[in-house]
Amino acid sequence: MGRPGLLEVRRGRVSLRYEPNALSREEALGFASLAARGIRAVERMAGKTGRARLHFEVRDAGHISTARGRNIFLPAQRVRTHAAPYLHEIAHALLPCRHGPAWFSEGLACYVESAVSERDGGYDSRLFTSGGNRGVDADARRWLAEARGRAVLPFVGRRGMPRQIVEDRQNVAAPFYVLSHSLVAFLAERAGFGALVQVARARAFAAAVRRATGKTCAAWRAEWLLGLKAGGGDGESITQKAKNSR
Repeated sequence: MGRPGLLEVRRGRVSLRYEPNALSREEALGFASLAARGIRAVERMAGKTGRARLHFEVRDAGHISTARGRNIFLPAQRVRTHAAPYLHEIAHALLPCRHGPAWFSEGLACYVESAVSERDGGYDSRLFTSGGNRGVDADARRWLAEARGRAVLPFVGRRGMPRQIVEDRQNVAAPFYVLSHSLVAFLAERAGFGALVQVARARAFAAAVRRATGKTCAAWRAEWLLGLKAGGGDGESITQKAKNSR
């Protein structure tokens, strides 16, 4: 049963609770079906299927999307306008990084969101990026050309999280998420996504990175930054440049 005052619909492994004025029943059913497809796609990408249901809650009062365990909270306005980061939050729920740093957890969810939407349909919310996985390096270079991007860079590829990341989404969260996404995309392209799945599920993050990828976080970070610097400003990803130069 849903919470008092909330309506509920179910599709596949999705339970969606929503305020009566937040969504119409047709909108709720459509989104529940979309989320159910997203769950299957994320699990295929991660190489592990499950049976547990994910519980979504959509309210007009919500401002920031979050995932807590198997519970996902989304603002109604973003669901109505097809701008909700539902795949990002599904990635958090199904591929949690409980023992890793914030940059890896958020970058991984961003990477999965873009990859699934590009390969399996649905949509990429692109809250902070302009071109998904294909354009994230160009976005990262633009942020690194600004003081706001350079201010959060010490937290990307390392432990910790910048202050005001929740309160200041435009100036702190945006560059942090984009740079984290770019670094994770770099790792996925160079070491393989399967290695990142191993790292996400490991208890000892730094040791898992070295074991699964063959290099330390510091080494990968330095290589990524060097690649961004050499990449220029034409919007082409680091990996795409390498492929085109062969």
